[in-house]
Amino acid sequence: MKVVALISGGKDSCYNMMQCVAAGHRITALANLRPKENTDELDSYMYQTVGHQAIDLYAEAMDLPLYRRTIEGASLDTGREYSQRDGDEVEDLYHLLKLVKEKEGVEAVSVGAILSDYQRVRVENVCTRLHLQPLAYLWRRDQEVLLGEMISCDLHALVIKVAAFGLDPEKHLGKSLGEMESYLKQLSQKYGVNVCGEGGEYETLTLDCPLFKKKIVIDSMETVIHSADAFAPVGYLRFSKMHLEEKTNSSALPLDSCPCLQSIDKMTEEQVYADEADAQGESTSQPDLKCHADGELLASCSARTTLGYRWLCGISGPQCDEPDIQNQTRQAFALLQGEVQKMGLELKHIVLVHLYVQSMADFSALNSVYQSYFGSNPPARVCVEAPLPKGQLLQMDCLLHDWVGTAPDDTPRHKHAMHVQSLSHWAPANIGPYSQAIKVDEAVFCAGQIALVPCTMQLLQGGALRQACLSFAHTESVLQAASSGLTLGHALQAHCYVTRRRDVPVVRRVWQRKLEELRAEEESFGEEEAQCGPLVVVVVPHLPRGAAVELHVIASHDDPRERSSSRVTTQAPSGAIECQVLLSGTRQCATVSLSLTLLPSAPATAGEEGLLQALRGAFGGRPAPSRPLPLPAVRQDLLQTRQRPGRTARGRADTVFEGHS
Repeated sequence: MKVVALISGGKDSCYNMMQCVAAGHRITALANLRPKENTDELDSYMYQTVGHQAIDLYAEAMDLPLYRRTIEGASLDTGREYSQRDGDEVEDLYHLLKLVKEKEGVEAVSVGAILSDYQRVRVENVCTRLHLQPLAYLWRRDQEVLLGEMISCDLHALVIKVAAFGLDPEKHLGKSLGEMESYLKQLSQKYGVNVCGEGGEYETLTLDCPLFKKKIVIDSMETVIHSADAFAPVGYLRFSKMHLEEKTNSSALPLDSCPCLQSIDKMTEEQVYADEADAQGESTSQPDLKCHADGELLASCSARTTLGYRWLCGISGPQCDEPDIQNQTRQAFALLQGEVQKMGLELKHIVLVHLYVQSMADFSALNSVYQSYFGSNPPARVCVEAPLPKGQLLQMDCLLHDWVGTAPDDTPRHKHAMHVQSLSHWAPANIGPYSQAIKVDEAVFCAGQIALVPCTMQLLQGGALRQACLSFAHTESVLQAASSGLTLGHALQAHCYVTRRRDVPVVRRVWQRKLEELRAEEESFGEEEAQCGPLVVVVVPHLPRGAAVELHVIASHDDPRERSSSRVTTQAPSGAIECQVLLSGTRQCATVSLSLTLLPSAPATAGEEGLLQALRGAFGGRPAPSRPLPLPAVRQDLLQTRQRPGRTARGRADTVFEGHS
C-alpha cells in the first residue's frame, strides 16, 4: 500500500516506517504536526513536538514530500474513547491526513504507537473517517526487545528530552540509544521505567537509519531546563543549527525479521504432528451436523442476574423459501432492537454476540449490514457456521449487561472495549464489526480468534496444530491487553471450534500444554495451583476465512488459586450428564459446564432425545419436545429452564450432538 508516515522525528515513528517497508508497503509522503511559532514544546496528550526544528531536514534526508500543519486545537476530549469534536487537537490530524490523501492518494498511515491506547484510539478514529488503514507494527511489542532491534538495525537516535526519576538532563541529553540501552534497562528493573519511553520518560531524535539517503548532523544546540525538580528534573535540547551530509555507506534494511513469523515458528518448533494430509484439511460433512428441526424458533430471554447480565437468544429473520442474507439480517436486527427496548436497554448494552450462519459464504454480505447497527465499539463476537433450519440464514444469541443499583462500598465500575483496527505484530486487527474484547469490571469477554498472521491478516498455512497454537496465543495477547496480568489460566469458560472431529485431541493437547506452562511458572514461585475453566470443543461445518480452529474465551480478573469448583454426574438410560460449577475467586462470576455422553449402544436420535429430557429434568425444566432440537435450539431450550441465567448453562450445550466434552 501507499503509506504516509506520521513522524515526530523520534525513534518510534522512524522504526515503524522501517517495519512498513519490510512488510512490503511503500512510504510516499511524511506528515507532521508542529507547535505554533516560537514554541519548543507543546503540552499535548497526542504529539511529540520537542525537536521539531529537525523535521524539514528529516524529509530531505528521505527525499520525500513533507506535509506539515500547525496544531491549533487542544486536548479537549481526553476520555478512553474519542468522538469528533471541534477544537480538539485530534481534528488537526484529521485535516492534515485528509490533505495528504487528496494530494498523494495514500491508502495507509504509519503510526509509531507502542503502548498508548490514547494515541491509538484517536489515530484509528481519524483513519476510519478517512478510510485509511493504520499500520502500527510496534504496538504492544516487548520494549526491551524492541529497543534492541532498533539499535541493531542501525537506527541512530539521540535522547533529546528527559522527564523521569533516574534521568538527568546534564548527564543523559545528547546520548545515543546504544549508550543508554543498558542504563534504561536498569531503570526499568529498579523503578518500572518504560525502556522505550512510553510513559514520557524520554524522547529522541533520529539522525540516521537505513531509510535515510543522507544523515542529519547537529552543529549547535543548547540544553533547556524546563523543571528543576530535585528527583525528576525535566530538560530538553534546542537545536540552533543542523545540516545534512552524504552517507558513505548505507546499511541494508532487514526484510526477513518479521516478529509474527518468528513467534509462530517458536510456538510450533517443538511440536510433532505426523499426519501430512492435515495441512490440506477436510471439513465436517453437512450430514454429520444436520438440523432436525424445521419449525421457526422464538426469541427467548433469561432473567436478569444480580450483576446485571441477561441472555437474549434465538434472534433471527423470518424463514422463507428464497431468503436473502442482508434482508434477513435487517429483519433480525429489527427483532433484536424491539426485544432490547422491551428491557429498557439499547444495542450498546450488548457485550457479546454468538452469531450462527447457515453458510460462511454470507459472511461479508452479513457484515455490511451488521456493522451499521453498532458504533465505534461494537460487542465482542464469535461467528461459526451451523446447521440452521431450512430458510433461516442466521441466528444471534446476545449477552447484555447493565449495572443494577449502586456498587457495594462505592467500588468503581468499569466497562470498556478493546477495538484495535491497526495492522501490527500483536494480534489480528478486526476482520468484522466486533471488538477483540469487552471488559466489564473483572469479567473479560473475548471475541473468537482464528489463526491470522497479524501483519498480513492472512490465514496461517498448516493444519489444526499450528492454527491452534496461534489462535490460542492471539487470545492470550488480547487478554493481557484487556487487563494486565491476564492469561489463559484466568479463563472461566473456553469454547474451541474446529471443523474436523479428528482435530479435537489436537486442540486439547495445545490447551493442556498452555496450562502446564502456566502451572510451571506458578510452581517456580511456590504458588498454589490455579483452577481454570474446562475447554469445550465443538465441531462445526466451517469457520471464518476457512480456518480450522477458532477459540473464544470468557475470563475473570481474579486469583485463579482462590476459585472453587464442584462436579456432579447424573446417569440417564442413554448416557450420562456431568455438571461442573466453577466459581471465581471474587465470588462475582461463575460458569456451569455440561458434559453429555451417549452410551455406544444407544440409538443416536433416541439417545440424544433421552439425554435432553434428562438434562431438563436435572434443572427442573419443561417436558422434552416432541423432536430433537438443532444446535442453537438446544442453547435456547436450556436458557428457558429455571436454571440460574447469565454466563452459565451455555458451557457445553454446543457439544450435545458431537459428543465432545
